[in-house]
Amino acid sequence: MNELKHTEVELKFPLLNPNELVDRLNSIAKSDKQGNFQKDTYYNPAHRNFLSVRPVFEWLRLRESKKGFSLNYKKWHNGGGANVVSCDEFETKVDDIEALKKLFENLNFKELVTVEKNRNMWDYKDTEIAIDDVKGLGNFIELEAKGNFTSIEDAKKHLYSILREIGAKVGEQDFEGYPFLLLKKKGLL
Repeated sequence: MNELKHTEVELKFPLLNPNELVDRLNSIAKSDKQGNFQKDTYYNPAHRNFLSVRPVFEWLRLRESKKGFSLNYKKWHNGGGANVVSCDEFETKVDDIEALKKLFENLNFKELVTVEKNRNMWDYKDTEIAIDDVKGLGNFIELEAKGNFTSIEDAKKHLYSILREIGAKVGEQDFEGYPFLLLKKKGLL
């Protein structure tokens, strides 16, 4: 049994060699989903402003993709600190996204930002690897632990090892996330 059932452990970096890395992953890893367009809309509840704390540690997201619709809430384990790679994550499928948007509107949840990306994914050694082309931000790589790790630290060590093994050339690790980066770029923070 996975001790981290509702805990996501993930690393994210700007990716400097996307074409080279896609070729490498296609030769060593199991291709999962290719060319998956995702539209993620982030919301803020009226009773609590997620953006009032730095770093932002809570996100509420509606996702639209070919696969369907989902609602996701993440609460990062940073407690007001920075450089965290794990969070509590709760996600469920949504049948009627328009009804949920109306529900949010009526409950005074405000739309913060929409992130649009094309995502390619692979499974490799207990790791889900995603290469994202994010509109307005560029290319990123995300590595998420999928094995039965006994601790966040073990999962994190595994992910850094995989990052080196696959030969990804990356920029400085991102701890803020796509919605924060886009809000910042648009001058809304």
